[in-house]
Amino acid sequence: MQVWKKNFLITYGMFLIVIYGGFLLLDNYISRNEFIQWVEHAYNDEKSLFYLAEGLKEEELSRMSMNINAAVQNYRESGILTRVQMNTYTVADYFPEELSGSRTIEIKKYKGERFLVIRGVKEMDGDGLEVSYAKNLEALFEVQERRLFMFCAVGLAFSAGIGILLYMSMRRVNRPVNQIAHELRTPLTGIRGYAEYLMMGKLTEEDRFFAARQIVDSAKNLESITEKLLIMGNVKEGSLQIRRMDIRRLLDELKEQYPDIKTDSRIEYLNGDETLVRCLLENLTANALSAGIHIKVTVDESCICVWNDGELLDEKLLRAVNKGQELSGLAESQAGRHGYGIQVCREIALAHGWKLRYLSAEEEGTTAICRFR
Repeated sequence: MQVWKKNFLITYGMFLIVIYGGFLLLDNYISRNEFIQWVEHAYNDEKSLFYLAEGLKEEELSRMSMNINAAVQNYRESGILTRVQMNTYTVADYFPEELSGSRTIEIKKYKGERFLVIRGVKEMDGDGLEVSYAKNLEALFEVQERRLFMFCAVGLAFSAGIGILLYMSMRRVNRPVNQIAHELRTPLTGIRGYAEYLMMGKLTEEDRFFAARQIVDSAKNLESITEKLLIMGNVKEGSLQIRRMDIRRLLDELKEQYPDIKTDSRIEYLNGDETLVRCLLENLTANALSAGIHIKVTVDESCICVWNDGELLDEKLLRAVNKGQELSGLAESQAGRHGYGIQVCREIALAHGWKLRYLSAEEEGTTAICRFR
């Protein structure tokens, strides 16, 4: 696995911990406050019933039972189970025995549902008054579960967005490295070749000067390409030098590098960054040479065209190339002939505001068209 992908996974994993950890802490804080409010509300209800029973203690037992039963019935309609006892006499009872206990407050299960159970006991003039209160907590837990699922969904959407942005950013930062690695090959091959030529010995002064000059020119070209690709990938500050350049001179230099190709410049000058345009032409031409035998490079007022007579690009590969997709998953034979440096060419075209597109037909060959918008 590439280093930048490992860094992405580590960084993204830390983001996930922070995002979901934050949401869980927030959900826990909200749920805790809600539960405290429910307990306080239940205490108030239980105390109201307790005060009612306490106030009616000295009245007739029948009237006391009627008033308390009415209150208990209202609680029951609200889903609250209660029981009021005075000494051994049960004044009102809608409280199941399964919820009975000795603790003042606790959570118990009854018929698969959770209840908040509160038990209040008080001695008054030798009489014992006991009020048992049970409030169903399922509605509270359902709200909390829905909120937790909502937080998870929001966290999933947020983390997906963060992940995409982080992946694209890291990939974009890493892309100039891949492009530079690709573009280093040609200058380094030339430097190595001329260095080995110098090591052969028995060279004339003119040959030595020519070889040394080629090494210097290749090194300068290497430095320029590296700087431009770093700027283009937003890794280094700076701007591209869009200037009027002699496109016919560039095609003549391309012709010297690849003597078997044909060139046709119908315009004399073109606006662009000379280093990057040269890189674009060299890559498109190298791709064409690896695919076909006859190559023609044409430049006019509207586009740069590089044609070759190689095999037809299949529809899947052509669609992937024109959409800017990576070619690693395609057939190796086709990716090897046509995929080399295409992404670099596409980035250079986009940096100039141009659009690169490939056309391929059985009888017409394959053409890379870089159209000036």
